Amino acid sequence: MKKLRSVAVAILVLATCTCTDPNAELEEDFRSTSAVMATQRVANSKRIVLGRDGWVFVKGELEYVAAGSFIGDNAPAANTKAQPEHADPIPAILDFHRQLAERNIDLFVVPVPVRPAIYPEGILGSEAFADREAIPNLDSPLIELITRLREQGVHVIDLAPRFLKQRQDPKRGPLYLRSETHWTPYGVSLAARAVAAEIKDRPWYEGVVKLKFRQRWVEKTWTGGTYRGLERATGIAHDLNPVQTRRIIVKTASGPERLEMRQPDSPVVVMGDSNTIWWRKFQSSLPHQLAFELGFPVDVLSTKGGGANETRLNLVRHARSEPTYLESKRVVIWCFSARAFTNTGKGWIPIPL
Repeated sequence: MKKLRSVAVAILVLATCTCTDPNAELEEDFRSTSAVMATQRVANSKRIVLGRDGWVFVKGELEYVAAGSFIGDNAPAANTKAQPEHADPIPAILDFHRQLAERNIDLFVVPVPVRPAIYPEGILGSEAFADREAIPNLDSPLIELITRLREQGVHVIDLAPRFLKQRQDPKRGPLYLRSETHWTPYGVSLAARAVAAEIKDRPWYEGVVKLKFRQRWVEKTWTGGTYRGLERATGIAHDLNPVQTRRIIVKTASGPERLEMRQPDSPVVVMGDSNTIWWRKFQSSLPHQLAFELGFPVDVLSTKGGGANETRLNLVRHARSEPTYLESKRVVIWCFSARAFTNTGKGWIPIPL
């Protein structure tokens, strides 16, 4: 009887494991294939890799997928560029969260999913998903990080579920281009709505003076950075990508005006890497679209790179040079590519405000 009971328990445990992680085998294939792809760079290129179904990746995207878990004891192996004691991003994020909370400022952490996580057919091919009704979330390391941070009280906005559900809009197009590592204005618009919805629940929101904005979707052509890198390596030019841009302007008594990036009196500040300011030439970047959703401008303290450390240092510089700067702030939005978790030189350094 005891033996039968043990067998029954074993079967139940096996069934439970299978049910709770039905995509484990697919994710392992996704990870291992990315690791192999990362080593197959295009001749004459240090970082360009040909994916499947017309996708062109950079090495860092694939290395992120291949790394697996990047927190705790796994962090030093996942982020080999970092000093081992600073490879895990969680301590630095918790420290930043604590420092802002002491000043009654909410921190919103917004990791931008890597392209392969939203379009995994670029790694495995479309046939791997032919029998599936929906594309599963194969980025379990990011889920692990978000879960751990939320357990510690950090407000994290998980974009992956939204992005996987709305990968291709009939009017607005895809969330990412095959030729560009950054998200499209359509992807930015989804993120802006998600962030704005959280801010609008704050009690101070109604008291902020609102402006009038206007939006207009306009199709532009775009030559993405990965296509340009491929052309430099091979000498073969690729077609321009059509991309739908969401142009945001301010309506004033004297006519429409462009929205300035610096708005130091705003209660909301956006900081992060180039994802936050990409598409600004078309007035379609995250600060533009977030201002439209909120009804008021946001301040911008982003950097082109260094989403982990440089952007926090930028905030510190302003806080120290302008002693009253943080007094008006209610929310800091820290938005950066998820690649930063495995591709940050020196690691995630604690930085005192």
